[in-house]
Amino acid sequence: MQKTTIAALVATALLSACGGGGEVAQPLAQAVGAKALAAGAYWSGIGRALPTTPLGHQVAISCHNCYGDTTADTEAKVSKALGRGFDLVELDLTLHSDGKVYVEHNDGEIVHGTLDATLANASLQQSDRMLFLEVKEAYSSQALSDALMLSVLRTVRDKGYAAAGRPVFLRAFMDGRHQHLVRAQALLAGSEFAGIRDHVRFHTLIESDIRNNIRTTKNLGFDGVEFQYQTADLFGKLEQARQLGLGVGVYTVPATMGEAFISALREDVDFITTDYDLAATPLATNVRALAQESTSLVYLNTAAQSAYPLSYRRTNTADYSLASGSTMPALEWLSVTSDEDRIGGSMVFTGAQSVTTWDADNAADGGFLVTAVVNFDDLTSGATASIVAKSDAGGFALEQAGTQLRFGVHVNGGYTYATTPLIGLNGTSSYFIIGAYDGNGAVRLWVNNVERTASVPVSGGVTLNNSPVVIGADPQGATDRRYFFKGKIQQVMVQKWRNH
Repeated sequence: MQKTTIAALVATALLSACGGGGEVAQPLAQAVGAKALAAGAYWSGIGRALPTTPLGHQVAISCHNCYGDTTADTEAKVSKALGRGFDLVELDLTLHSDGKVYVEHNDGEIVHGTLDATLANASLQQSDRMLFLEVKEAYSSQALSDALMLSVLRTVRDKGYAAAGRPVFLRAFMDGRHQHLVRAQALLAGSEFAGIRDHVRFHTLIESDIRNNIRTTKNLGFDGVEFQYQTADLFGKLEQARQLGLGVGVYTVPATMGEAFISALREDVDFITTDYDLAATPLATNVRALAQESTSLVYLNTAAQSAYPLSYRRTNTADYSLASGSTMPALEWLSVTSDEDRIGGSMVFTGAQSVTTWDADNAADGGFLVTAVVNFDDLTSGATASIVAKSDAGGFALEQAGTQLRFGVHVNGGYTYATTPLIGLNGTSSYFIIGAYDGNGAVRLWVNNVERTASVPVSGGVTLNNSPVVIGADPQGATDRRYFFKGKIQQVMVQKWRNH
C-alpha cells in the first residue's frame, strides 16, 4: 500500500545509507551476482549442525509464523522453536506509517511487536538459529521499499545476525513483492553493509507462472525458491530449480499428518516450513528427531541420473548399484529447459520391466511409508499394475487396480487399502504419491499431498515376507514378477513407519 505519510523518513533513510549525502546505493546492475549455490551444497559452511537424514542429506526446518501479536508473545513462540529443534525462525515483516518495521502477517497499521524488539531477544541472539524474514509489504515504489529494506538490514546487522555460518534469509512472494529483495540486494552492495552482505540470502516463494519465475529467480542472482507443498508437478519444479543451482524448499507443511509429509520430503528438499510440533504440548518426536529418524529402507531418485548403472540407497549413506539388463527399464532425460512435468532422468516402464532392490522389512509391529513420483501411460485398461510393491502374502503395494489407484498393506491375514479414482489423473502430469500405515489406524493415501480416501482403521504390524521391494511390478518370490506397470517413475522411497 502507498505510504505517502513517510516521505520525509524515506529521504532521511536514503541519505544516511550513504553517509549523509552524495552517493546513493549501487544500482541493480552492479548488485546482481551469480552467487546461487549448488543445491547439494546449500548448507555448506553453516555453523549450526542441521538435521541430517539417515541417507546423509541435510534439511533445515523452519518454524512457521514464529511470532505473536506482541513482543512477549513472539518471545514465547521463539522459545518454543528453540526448545523443539527448529533451525529457522520465520518472521513476517511490514512497514508502518510511523517508519518502523513490525512483525506481523498483514499490514493493518495495528501495533504489534517491532522487528527491532524481536531481534533483541537474547535467547535468539545467542542461539545458532537462522532467520527466515518474509517481506509481506506490497511493493509500491523504490523509495518506500528502500526505507523498509534499509531498516531491516540495519536491524539485522546491529543485532548481530547475518554473520559467518549464520546467514539471514530475505524472502518474498514472486508477485511484485520480490522487488523488495531486488532493492535489498542493491542496498547490500553499498559500503554500509560490507560486513553482512555475504551472509544474506534471497528466496522467492512461487505460486504462479512457476517455471518462468524459477528462471527469473536465478537471473536476479537469488539463492533459492520455495513452493507450496501441494504444488502440481512438484518434483519437476524442484529439479528444475536444483539444476539451475538454486536451493529448494516447501511451505507450509501442516501440523496434522505433518510427520508423514516431512518424512516423505526430507531427502528431496533443502528446507521445510511447517506448523508441526508447534502446539502447546510438545510431541514425543520433535521436528529434528523426525528428520533424522532411522526409518529408511529404499531411496531411488533418477532425476540426476542419465545412464546405468543407477545408484540407490537403503538404510544409510552406502550406495547400491543397479546394472542395465534386458528386464530393466529404459531411461529418459528431460532437459531443464523443457518445462515438462519431470526434469532430468526417469525410468520408462512399458509393461515388461521391473527394478529389484532388496528384502526391506518393516518393524514387526509397524508399517510402511512409501512415496513415488509417477507419470502414467495407462489409465484406462483396468489392468492391475504395480508402481512399487513388496506384496507377496505380506508387505505393501502401491498400484493401479481396475479404476483405482490404491495403497495397501497386509495386516491380520489380508490387504487393507486406501484408494482414489484413476479418472481424476492424467497422462501428462507427474504425481507425487504417498502411502502410509503406522501399525495402528487407517491406511492412508495422498496424491500431490492431498489426502484421498483412507481405509477403515486396522491394528497390527504389516506381515513380513521374504520378497524384495520391486519397482514397476509385483514380486512373487525372489525372481518372479507380475502386474507390470506402464509409465515413468522418477523417485521411489520406502521407509518403515510407526505411530508418531
